[in-house]
Amino acid sequence: MSFSEFYQRSINEPEKFWAEQARRIDWQTPFTQTLDHSNPPFARWFCEGRTNLCHNAIDRWLEKQPEALALIAVSSETEEERTFTFRQLHDEVNAVASMLRSLGVQRGDRCWCICR
Repeated sequence: MSFSEFYQRSINEPEKFWAEQARRIDWQTPFTQTLDHSNPPFARWFCEGRTNLCHNAIDRWLEKQPEALALIAVSSETEEERTFTFRQLHDEVNAVASMLRSLGVQRGDRCWCICR
């Protein structure tokens, strides 16, 4: 399927398209409804579903391919390029999580940081 066809499908059949895409990730609690339009103009996606971004982006790949390339980061200021394997990215994420916990940040807290 070409990108154009893929994109067109997301426009023509959004609920079906996004339900299929959502099934490609791991869910702690599966969603019960793909899209809820019962309160216009607001919409709710993946109702009752619960997932973990870090698990889907890093953890689920760590055991199978720890040395595979996970991220290429390019500085917008210096154009310096850094690459991370899944193992390295996992270590970096855990270091930041430990630092945040040491500062008293808890689950549900909103955080903001400047990355340089």
